[in-house]
Amino acid sequence: MKKKIEPRGLVLPLILLLAVALIYYWYNWRGRGEEAEEPAETVEEQREVLPGEIRLTYLGHSAFLLETSSKRILMDPYAPEVGYGELSLEVDIVTVSHEHLDHNYAGAGQGNPEILRGLSPGTLQWQEVDYSTEDGIRIYTVGSYHDQEKGRYRGRNAIFVVEAEEMRIVHLGDLGHLLEEDQVEELTPVDILLLPVGGHYTIGPSEASQVVEQLEPRAVIPMHYRTEKTEAWPIKELNNFLSGQSGMKYAGRKAVTIKKDKLPEIREIWPLAP
Repeated sequence: MKKKIEPRGLVLPLILLLAVALIYYWYNWRGRGEEAEEPAETVEEQREVLPGEIRLTYLGHSAFLLETSSKRILMDPYAPEVGYGELSLEVDIVTVSHEHLDHNYAGAGQGNPEILRGLSPGTLQWQEVDYSTEDGIRIYTVGSYHDQEKGRYRGRNAIFVVEAEEMRIVHLGDLGHLLEEDQVEELTPVDILLLPVGGHYTIGPSEASQVVEQLEPRAVIPMHYRTEKTEAWPIKELNNFLSGQSGMKYAGRKAVTIKKDKLPEIREIWPLAP
């Protein structure tokens, strides 16, 4: 004879089953929400650049993608053997501060871009650049050296200046010395300074800090320092420069979008992630 099951005996198992089901669906819904929410730097990279804005994306070593609402500029692209992989980007302009393989891989620029070289590939002498686009962007160079002996050991270097959206971005390339007074005059005022800090091939942490004081930029983005991709290079890690610095922002982000009226009043250091 079968035992009759009272309805009240089913209540507790049903409650437990319902609770398990709710927990399961809650975790799955939560997981989907986390996957859908993109990191801030990913959103930053994907959204449209609006008029009045400049977006800077750090690609590693001394390479940057500078974007306005109308132009994409690739600065100092590196060759694949540097360690960061192969660059391949659709751009309008490529700038090259000097003819070393970690700065002159112009083939990374896809789409038949204009190539602006700070040195003549044949003579390695300065090749003055003063280039303007139809939409008001100006790019020009200021001559400098790759070492403290006026190029005796590592040759010459061109500092690239980009003026766009009422801002001035200065890429120092492989600057190897403190700036002369006339160079400071040609470069200032500086809104965003792209600054080598690793030493050995360029200025090191101490000299980099002195160059910052010379140029007085609104914001500094360090570059050309040792990472896990370049751990065999005889250059210093980023922390050697950051130690003792104040006003740090955007640490770990890959890109930052800037507007003239949003620039910091007090100087900031932006250690973007390569």
